Amino acid sequence: MSDGIEPHLKPNETLLWQGRPTFTRTLPGAYVFLRITGWVMFACFLFFLLIGLANLDEMEGGTLIWVIFLAISSGLWLIFSFFAPAYARAANRRTRYGVTKTRALILHGGHRLIRLSIGKSGKINRRGRDEDGPWAVYFFFPPARRYRDADGHYRTSRPGPVGFTGLSAEDAVMAETALTAIRGKG
Repeated sequence: MSDGIEPHLKPNETLLWQGRPTFTRTLPGAYVFLRITGWVMFACFLFFLLIGLANLDEMEGGTLIWVIFLAISSGLWLIFSFFAPAYARAANRRTRYGVTKTRALILHGGHRLIRLSIGKSGKINRRGRDEDGPWAVYFFFPPARRYRDADGHYRTSRPGPVGFTGLSAEDAVMAETALTAIRGKG
């Protein structure tokens, strides 16, 4: 894998800005939920272990099922608490962002390229808390989607915004400036 986004550009594209997440240890919300789920599985492991040890002399034929519960809960703990967040961090380290003269580019994992154009009235929103924390520049806000659930009721789904996340404050300002310069040209 190359270090930049240049090999993925079309022949007539030139980059105005290129960056990558500075804060690769920051996980998206879904992975935070997985990590919490993993620690809940660890609590289940401890619960099954304590219940089994307290009733070890009364289990007679239930030892195998007890060991299976311990193995499943400890395996899920390892997967959700350690492997999934490590995978997310590794994918975050391989993410690259770019802004060409007509589009915004997001390269995930070094191989999956997403090209997004920004409309004339497209909103560009820079978010962050302080100079030392991660910043994000959101520029694609998918519309709400109505669908019918299994019971026949209409529901509304509001997808989250898409943009450049995990940036330093300086990169966020440069990305916002580049995105503002190409607004309506895509």
